[in-house]
Amino acid sequence: MSKILGSLIGLMVALAGVAAQATELRVLSSWDNSAPSRSILLETYLKNVEAASKGDITFRVSGPETVAAFEQLQPVSTGVFQMLFTHSAYHIGNTSFLLPVDGLKGSAEQMRAAGMIELIDRHYKRFGLKLVVLIKPPENTGYQIILRQPVGPSGDLKGRKIRGTQTYSGVFSFLGASPVVLPPNEIYTALEKGVVDGAAWPAAGVRDYRWNEVAKYLMRPRFGSAAYFLFVNLDAWNKLSDAQRTTLVEEGKKIETFWDAQWLTITGNEEKSLLAEGSQITQLGATQSAGLAAAFEHGLWELAAKTEPAGIAELREFAKQHGFSN
Repeated sequence: MSKILGSLIGLMVALAGVAAQATELRVLSSWDNSAPSRSILLETYLKNVEAASKGDITFRVSGPETVAAFEQLQPVSTGVFQMLFTHSAYHIGNTSFLLPVDGLKGSAEQMRAAGMIELIDRHYKRFGLKLVVLIKPPENTGYQIILRQPVGPSGDLKGRKIRGTQTYSGVFSFLGASPVVLPPNEIYTALEKGVVDGAAWPAAGVRDYRWNEVAKYLMRPRFGSAAYFLFVNLDAWNKLSDAQRTTLVEEGKKIETFWDAQWLTITGNEEKSLLAEGSQITQLGATQSAGLAAAFEHGLWELAAKTEPAGIAELREFAKQHGFSN
């Protein structure tokens, strides 16, 4: 009996030692769990990492209810949180370096192979961050404009007031529209009362806000690609084992491909639902359709270069060299 008891105690000590070595990483997300980017993309990745590491890496996730989306870079840089899941627009006040990625051609796999991760890491080192996951869905599936009235005979949006952030400036200028900045919670009323004639938004989410009730026209084509980034605090990264770092990166590569199909399914299903509920497709003119993607990209380059000319020049040369930009 004493031998059995001794063996059990030894086993318990060994298991306790394994448990003590498990690493918990605090993750800060720019979206709450109602957003597919978090509930599907991020949560799937984290579960896959936990499974692949056999529990050696665990996560605790907080969202914008804990730290506002536009204020999240600093607490991850200082190590209050160890990971940040975000979009470049949420920390444009700190750096605009990644803003143009939404307008680039190519997949995350192609960008990783070309050395994009290393380029981003060199830039974000000053913030104490390392990129482990780059999500880049298929080009020209990311964003859309919804309208109160269809595109007219001119084939553009000349004279119309469209809600949108400064990231849409290239598109608005190209189509002759005037930008109006409004928070999401004011868009429904602004559309309903005609304060704005339309709204620019990602290709998913219109139905959640019920904007289709007051803006029934879906402008096509879509443009750009909503890129997501998952950073790790550099000090936390350096404390991880080689096996842990490998797991984070390899599961990141898998989730990149996973999200491409998910994004197309999500946006496709939303469009079908909107059309079934009375929305209609309205097409830009041939000339406007052909130039829309380039206008979006050009606007992002111009916006980013205003605050970070040297870094953006380096990124632009890299993008041109590898065929991600003309």
